Amino acid sequence: MPRPIRLLILALAGLVSFFPYHFIANWLAIIPESSSSFALTTLQIFSGIFLYFCVKKNSSRSFKLFWQYLLLAILAVIASKFLNGTPTSISQQLYQDFASLFIYFFILLAIETNPHLSDIPLNKYISGRVPAIFFTLICFCYFILLPAEFSTLIYQTAKPSLLFHLLINILIIARLIQCLVNAKDNFWRYTFTLLSCSAVFLFIGNLSAFLPHGFPLISTNSYTVQLIALLPYFFLIVTANISLKATKLPAAIAKEGSPEFYILLLMLIPTAMHLYGYEQKLFYSVDSNLQSITLLFWLVVAALLLANIANSRRSQTKKLKYTLFAQQAQHQQLTSLNNDLTDALINSEDKAIVNASNNAILTTSTTGEILSANPAAVQMFQSLEQELKGISVSRLFAEKDEMHFFFDFQSNIYSLQRKGEGISVECVSLRSDGTEFPAQAELQWAERAKQPLIVITFINLSARKHAEKQALELKDKFIANISHEFRTPLTIINGIIDRYIEKTTDELESEDLITAKRNGLRLVRMVEQLLELSRLSDNPQLSLSTYRLKTLMLMPVDSFSRLASQSHLNFTSNIPDNLWLDCDGQAFEKIIFNLLANAIKYTPKGGSVQVNAYAEQDTIIIDIIDSGIGISKDCQEKVFERFQRADDVKNQATFGVGIGLSLVNELVKAHDWRISLVSEQGHGSKFSLSIPLASANDVEPEISLSVSESEVASLLIEQRSVISHQSNHSQQVVLVIEDNLDMQSHIKQVIEQEHHCILAGSGELGLQLAQEYLPDLIVCDLMLTGIDGFEVLTQLKQDDMTAHIPVILLTARSDLESRLKGLKLNADEYLSKPFNQHELLTRIQNLIANRQRLQQRYLQKFNDQQKAEQRAERKIISQNNAVKLTEEIVAEGSLEDKFLHKLEKLIAKHYTEPELDISLLAKELAMSDRQLQRKIKVILGTTPNNFIKDFRLKKAQTLLISGAQIGRIALDVGFSSQTYFGRCFKESFNCTPKQYQQQMAQQDSTND
Repeated sequence: MPRPIRLLILALAGLVSFFPYHFIANWLAIIPESSSSFALTTLQIFSGIFLYFCVKKNSSRSFKLFWQYLLLAILAVIASKFLNGTPTSISQQLYQDFASLFIYFFILLAIETNPHLSDIPLNKYISGRVPAIFFTLICFCYFILLPAEFSTLIYQTAKPSLLFHLLINILIIARLIQCLVNAKDNFWRYTFTLLSCSAVFLFIGNLSAFLPHGFPLISTNSYTVQLIALLPYFFLIVTANISLKATKLPAAIAKEGSPEFYILLLMLIPTAMHLYGYEQKLFYSVDSNLQSITLLFWLVVAALLLANIANSRRSQTKKLKYTLFAQQAQHQQLTSLNNDLTDALINSEDKAIVNASNNAILTTSTTGEILSANPAAVQMFQSLEQELKGISVSRLFAEKDEMHFFFDFQSNIYSLQRKGEGISVECVSLRSDGTEFPAQAELQWAERAKQPLIVITFINLSARKHAEKQALELKDKFIANISHEFRTPLTIINGIIDRYIEKTTDELESEDLITAKRNGLRLVRMVEQLLELSRLSDNPQLSLSTYRLKTLMLMPVDSFSRLASQSHLNFTSNIPDNLWLDCDGQAFEKIIFNLLANAIKYTPKGGSVQVNAYAEQDTIIIDIIDSGIGISKDCQEKVFERFQRADDVKNQATFGVGIGLSLVNELVKAHDWRISLVSEQGHGSKFSLSIPLASANDVEPEISLSVSESEVASLLIEQRSVISHQSNHSQQVVLVIEDNLDMQSHIKQVIEQEHHCILAGSGELGLQLAQEYLPDLIVCDLMLTGIDGFEVLTQLKQDDMTAHIPVILLTARSDLESRLKGLKLNADEYLSKPFNQHELLTRIQNLIANRQRLQQRYLQKFNDQQKAEQRAERKIISQNNAVKLTEEIVAEGSLEDKFLHKLEKLIAKHYTEPELDISLLAKELAMSDRQLQRKIKVILGTTPNNFIKDFRLKKAQTLLISGAQIGRIALDVGFSSQTYFGRCFKESFNCTPKQYQQQMAQQDSTND
């Protein structure tokens, strides 16, 4: 059907079926009742047209029959319209009932045709069609023909007819719903859903007419009744339209359900209704034995159908058994033939040893004596075939290899004989010169001339092992590199989160930020564990010392007891004082950290975690026991493997990919310790660590700083402390050398909370800015474009102008080698990314404070030196002072001490000159005025002019003690006027030069 015509018919059908209620009601009130049925007739005709085109379109035989039966049902409905409308006599009512019978016949045939069974012969599926037709016919005779014959008045009330319609409607709905349930294709789902809706509305219409007061949920007005009559045909039109729009035949589905149950149900329903109606004398019961005879006839027919189905199944079962037996016999025949061919192949001398094979092949007896060897084996083991024959194959394996002892145990031979696929193991083989090489030995049981023998195929794995080693090295290098790359973005993320945690006042937002920060720290911990795994797999290096167990466990137990308290867990520990062990302190803390972290992570609220340590003979046993979710037996074997974790359902919501326990396993193996697991799913776990007991040590070594403390911080539920006041700005200048723009911005925002900040995008620019501005502190990255951070640090510390500046190395390279190298180059601090902004600010403040204390020490040293000169012989010191200060003194110490000594020599040489100022000093020191001013300010905490003035005043003190004239002294020490000299002296010493001279004279007279 052309699409425009189809759409037009659908639109008309929709208008007829679903026009607004108030309009239809008014229209039906005006138009006669006979005319109002015009809409129903029109819709029936439309549905017939659609069904006709469905029949014409489909090529599948069963699918076409489906639509043909439905089309015949619609035609029968339309034909029944010509039976003079409302029945006025018994004969007319019978005509209509007979028409309904044929309509139901066609509908049931359509349903039982099952178009989803494709083109399988239809007579194979009578188990559904025949019972339905017989059941409908029996119900027609029982509820219509017999009441029409023997209870005419009851029949004329149409109640028996309506009861017949209801029963058949129920049967149709049940079969449609069964088809809908069995349907797997969307086409059939839509089709059977719409047909089920159509049948339901037919049932509602008949039920409303059958009940005395109508259906409870349906109004009895004319519009509602007519609408219910229209809806089934509308749904049928929509169903046909879906079929017309389908471009291809939907996929076939299998018929499901038990036909025996279906037939038994059809037997039970009329039997129950007959017995109940006969007992209660209901309207459909007649005074005739024909109803019982009819029912008995139906029961006999149904029993025959059941017997036929059972017989068919029995025949089919026999046929399947016969086919199975035939296939088994054929299989046995083929197996026997295959065994004969295999024996012939094995017994062939040419096939026993494949000389052309590239793999080394040996044949041995069951005792391991070599019987033959192919050329590849001769080449691999570098021995002649005559030399190999007769010797034991165990000589071709290393003494510690398991294959060296394989033939010593008869159980191994029996196991090989039972395994048809053979045994394949990796081993260490020996050449004739004693060199070892990795190989894969594949052992296969065979027979030659009815004598058992063993064929061993060797595959040299040297190239593969080398390739695997290179791949592992590349992987470890990749992991290390990518971990370094992770540090920079993690630093930025965690730093930004820190700033927002401090600024926010919203509790919910604060909790979210704290959660984000905690998970950021977990990412950092995972990166650190990846790097640790990479280093351990490559070359585990441990720094062993003898420790007291309780001392090692002090920090982990304290940290995790707080974590357990925050997680509402009961945490207990029992660690004796007299247990000593040899271990790497940091590695031990990592082991305990990961075990305790897992125990607390997988223990629900209200549970318990125990840490018990005790000695058994010469072994320390550390048990970490939790009452958590436990680990199933299938998963216990792989929890220590890399990137593995228990796959239990309860574990799916937890964080982690199995890095922690893998790191524990690597560290335990590096110490030659043992770790075991005992667990039951749902009842907790117990990890037991076995460590050799060591002798007590008189002096307990200091435990080196471990990263475990920062790792525990990532698990603790950090509480935000609100900062009530903003720190005062220090006016100190910090130079940041960082080539990552995001990291530059982040560090700048952190530092500018308390200090001024200068940025440099490369090492070269950083050195230039350091010499130009002489900052109070430098923060430098290691991995820079151009020269790296180590070179920047070296040049800074070797330059007299910048040697005094504290340097913090802030880098993603946290390995021990890089840390030691930076500290050996005189780095003042070494921080790893990602860093905590409070830690960075604290370390900056500490270094600046240390620099200020150093300034005070230098000034104090200068003052003490001047006072010492005063206590000496005044005249001799005064006369020789200038000469002494101008002598060449080889100053030993730091570059700062050398610079100060050079500055003092220069001032001592020119302090008597009134023209001495910062310009003259800068020129003599080959520095700019700004650079000199910044350097003296950083080292001594004063300006160059003040330093010159203080130097002159100290010299003036010495001269005043000698009794010289004050005006002469002012000129001798470089003051241009006596008035200015007096004012400066009084500001520094709280007395005039004259008063000071008198005080010193009185002291001398008193001492005399």
